[in-house]
Formats: sequence, structure tokens, C-alpha cells
Amino acid sequence: MIFRHRPPPPPLAEFVAMLWYCKGITPGHRRDTIVASGDMALLVNLAADELVWYTGENYATRNTLRGISLGGVHSGHFAIDAQQPEIMGVQFKPGGAYPFFGPSAREFAENHVSLEDIRGADAERLHQRLVQAPDPDSKFDILSQALIDAAPRAFVHDPAVALALNAFARAPLRTSVSATAKAADVSHKRFIRLFTEEVGMSPKLFLRVQRFHGLLSRVWRAPAVQWAESAADQGYYDQSHFIRDFRDFTGMTPSVYLARRGPDLHHIPLPD
Repeated sequence: MIFRHRPPPPPLAEFVAMLWYCKGITPGHRRDTIVASGDMALLVNLAADELVWYTGENYATRNTLRGISLGGVHSGHFAIDAQQPEIMGVQFKPGGAYPFFGPSAREFAENHVSLEDIRGADAERLHQRLVQAPDPDSKFDILSQALIDAAPRAFVHDPAVALALNAFARAPLRTSVSATAKAADVSHKRFIRLFTEEVGMSPKLFLRVQRFHGLLSRVWRAPAVQWAESAADQGYYDQSHFIRDFRDFTGMTPSVYLARRGPDLHHIPLPD
């Protein structure tokens, strides 16, 4: 398997976590569960003009889009094929996709959207250029420049959203929505609207998802897990609260997660 990634160049660095490329992913299972996320991603299938994901009970519903598509923030879970012959993508930071696409992040939430529906024929031309580029570095260069050239907005967050994202990253368990709105000097209602427009989910839900990711990071590679202690350290006030979030965000119980967890923090292997 080949895996490459590149830190984004300016002016992408403030909004993009990384550009990545993978070839020859052949794990010993068919599908992965993708857990809830407050980040958006652009995915490019370099082997075919199709992207596939699965939803519904037991992930029985197969969904497809064209081979270059945008995945919005999601508070639920879905599944993807674990085997990917050749694929690349852009992992945006929270709120980071907002400058690069016309609709607000709210419109992409809980959904996957073909880039062709946003950019028209330019999306197909970009896909072909990426497929034909001779190596990962060339593909990274093309995709980075395409994001910059087509961005319909300035590379800047609203000041209230920028303040909130910094505060939520520094201390997600000690930061409240009301206190953040007050610090940003905007009304509670306006703050929620601004944040949801740029990030794709409300600040309250975003903090829930971030707290859950903090829990996963703590237990992901731990040889033994004390769930009650780990959950309390992440701000879960009782067992039912913790179990509800775990099921909502992964579709499984904590004990099932421990039996299935794999080498990737946010991809959980599904049994065949």
C-alpha cells in the first residue's frame, strides 16, 4: 500500500488539515464504519468515476455519486468499502471548507454531494486532470491550486466563528456556547447561525462530537479500558448519556467497538 500526505500550502493552511493519497488499500475486511465528524472532506476516486457509501439498517442501502464529491459534517455514522484501489482527498479543518464552495456548510450537513452539482463541467475536468497526473505530488499541486482558483469566498472566518473554533479546540470540555457568544460580542442566536453556516452543525452538537472524539482518542489503542473513568474524564455525566452518544455516533456499543477497533481512529472495521 502507498500512503502519502502533504501539509497544505498557504493560503490553504488555515482551512485544510491535509491533502492525502492512497493506493492499494487491501485490508482483510469488506467495509468500515465511519464515525460522526465535525469536519468536511473532498474525496476523489482515481480508479473509477464513482464514490460509494452505505446507510440504513445494517448498512444495506448502497449510495453512489460521481468520482469527485464533497462529504459534509455528519452526526451519525455510515459505511464505506474498505478496499480502495486508488483514492485521494482533502481533509478540511472544522469550518475549513466554507471558503471553497458556494453553498453554506449547513447545506452539506449529513450528506454527500457530487462536486459536479456545485461546479458543473469544471468538476469533471478536474477529475480527469487528477486521474492523468503522473504522481501524487502532481496530483496534490493540481488539487491545491484548483481549490484556490475556484474559491468564491475570502480566506477568512467570521470573527465570532474564528474565536469559537479556537476556544473549542483549546478547551472543549470547559467552553460553553453562551459564554463563547458573549466573548464574541454577538447574540446567542446570531452566534449559532454564523457557526452553523460555516461549520455545518450547531456549536452544541459540534462540542458533543468533539467530546466523543476525545473519548475515542483516549481508548483507541489502550490495552484495557475503564469506560466509567474514561467517560467521566470527557464530561459524560452518567452512563446513559455516554451510551446514547456512543450509539448515535458509531452505531454500536462500547464493548462492540473494543472488539472491532482497528488501525484507524475514525474507521471501524465491520465483520464480513
